[in-house]
Amino acid sequence: MTLPRTQQAIVQSRYGAVRDVLALSGEVPVRAPEPQEVQVHVQAASVNPIDWQLIEGNRRLITRRRFPFTPLFDLAGVVTAVGDQVTSFRVGDRVHADNEIDGGGAAEYVNVHQGLLALTPAGIGFAESAAIPLAAQTALTCLDRGQVVAGTRVAVIGAAGGVGHFAVQMASAAGAFVVGIASARNLEFVRSLGADEVIDRNETDLSSFGADSFDVVVDCVGGREQWVRAQRVLRPGGRFVTIARDEDGVVTLASAARLLSTITARRLRGAGPRGTKYVLVFLKASGLLLRRVNELVEAGQVRAHLARSFPLTLEGVTGAIEESRAGRTTGKLVLQR
Repeated sequence: MTLPRTQQAIVQSRYGAVRDVLALSGEVPVRAPEPQEVQVHVQAASVNPIDWQLIEGNRRLITRRRFPFTPLFDLAGVVTAVGDQVTSFRVGDRVHADNEIDGGGAAEYVNVHQGLLALTPAGIGFAESAAIPLAAQTALTCLDRGQVVAGTRVAVIGAAGGVGHFAVQMASAAGAFVVGIASARNLEFVRSLGADEVIDRNETDLSSFGADSFDVVVDCVGGREQWVRAQRVLRPGGRFVTIARDEDGVVTLASAARLLSTITARRLRGAGPRGTKYVLVFLKASGLLLRRVNELVEAGQVRAHLARSFPLTLEGVTGAIEESRAGRTTGKLVLQR
């Protein structure tokens, strides 16, 4: 297969609002894969909050970006070339990944380290495959860190969102008793995912369940109030597992210092067998973790709900990112060719 030397890709030129800093370029090089890289012809991608947070520069204190940069970490496509040390993938394979540092989902071709890749689950298309990697791996990590097994009582805050809707399904598949917390418009959707009970976040406080009601609370929303309420319902030794900070917005030295102080205080408070364990989850993506997710997908226990599909164009990418930023998405936003 003869590949072009250059490609069209959507590139970010600087930090700022998505419509100000993204543009279509036809001169992005198509680079041959390094020894442990796999080159993928991208067929679909998906959007996560981290995409617009990094584009706007909200996380530049933690992760600085070199420009020009091609955004979108979640991607799915077909292998077009492999490095000479790659043994698990070959040209023609259908694959997906969270390309956690290099992005590239908004390009035609991207190179991905083989350690991040997995074959796409049998029986599903590229769009659904692209919706899985970041959110589903994060959800599975939350359940691992929460030690969720059969019989565990789990509450999922933000149960209709990208990570939350996977967490509900995975906890249910593990045999846990699951309570999903979401807005009124999404309660039936969350119930359809396997939640045993659902509650309207605007009508019922989690603390209404009473003391010792849950072994684990998975927080996909953030804010200090989630931690405060969870302590009222978690059993002694229970775990509060969160993917979010108390404060959203730009990470500054002051906010980072507050976060560190908060984490330290909560972990000290939870010391001992009867303390509430505070567990802050940062995803470390891997092909191994993604394959565990794919086993659940192929068993029919987990599916990605596609809220809306956009074309994989400049206008589609900007539209999908702006919709994600609005914060009302049920499931995942995807883009496809």
